[in-house]
Amino acid sequence: MSHEEYVIDFRRQAVALCSGILDGTINVIAGCHALRSLRWEAEVEQHDEDFFLFAMISSETETLPTGAERDQWAPAALAELEPEIQEAIEWALPQAVVACRSVVQRFGPDGSGDGSA
Repeated sequence: MSHEEYVIDFRRQAVALCSGILDGTINVIAGCHALRSLRWEAEVEQHDEDFFLFAMISSETETLPTGAERDQWAPAALAELEPEIQEAIEWALPQAVVACRSVVQRFGPDGSGDGSA
């Protein structure tokens, strides 16, 4: 695999995550956590606004259980956190939607876009 193919693969993953956030199949908080980890492999600029936003959302919500991690939590603890989780989703989603649309547009469905804004 060439370096270019490597980068395109990570950009495809970013597009898939963003598409999932946009269509509601991926939880926005879990999606932002995953997008944060793809930032460097997708080779975007250090101050890329979209990936900076994903990192900020991830940082602000890192204590909230998402995805498979939720399965490890006691139901009572999850129920107690649910209002905070919903509030975080309501806060994060409008911002993430704008950034996700941008990522999908920049990289295209196959991930081969150059990533420039």
